[in-house]
Amino acid sequence: MDSSYWTRILVCPAGLFFVLSFGFDTSSLAQEEDHHFSASVGGGFTAITGSDAGKLDHGGNVQAGVGYFFNRYFGITGNFMFNGLGITRSELNLLNEPDGHARVYTFTVDPTIRFHLGSRASVYFLAGGGYLRRTIQFTQPTLAETTVFDPWWGYLGPAIIPVNQVLGTFTSNSGAFNVGGGINIRPARSGPYLYVESRYMRGFTSNSDTSLVPIIFGVRW
Repeated sequence: MDSSYWTRILVCPAGLFFVLSFGFDTSSLAQEEDHHFSASVGGGFTAITGSDAGKLDHGGNVQAGVGYFFNRYFGITGNFMFNGLGITRSELNLLNEPDGHARVYTFTVDPTIRFHLGSRASVYFLAGGGYLRRTIQFTQPTLAETTVFDPWWGYLGPAIIPVNQVLGTFTSNSGAFNVGGGINIRPARSGPYLYVESRYMRGFTSNSDTSLVPIIFGVRW
């Protein structure tokens, strides 16, 4: 079995559902408690796709979200996400820049559909849109003088430390849409859920669209 099969399983929320739901009895007699409000926090890996692939480098993300469910199946969730990304060496060489990085902030409002797998698991699918802010920053390593105090040696005075000098910053604000889903798993009979989620997110930033595939692992209450 080739590695591309497992890549598709990892990125696709439907694949996550089929892989992770094997261990659960969907005919469980116990029913999950209904909670209208939810909150989550998580983080993970962000892959770059689309026109920025080969320019921006893969990175990591952190996410926080809140939601309100009108019933057991349908709700609205709001999600804030920060993605810290790199810039590929080939792109830096092409632009004749020594170093750099990128960051992407998103805030989306997403109608969400949830299906229960008994008392301790559920899967969900979401689609929505919102705001995306992309910042690209080019830097170069340099040295700077500062004042330090070392209580152990009793030293107070100047010192030279390595820093990154900012050469240029480019920011683009745009609308965005996203679609994805995941699975909630409660390890114990009560308490918070663990969740795994994947999304495709696209922002209509200037010069080139920004397309991300964040994969998030977290805790949901």
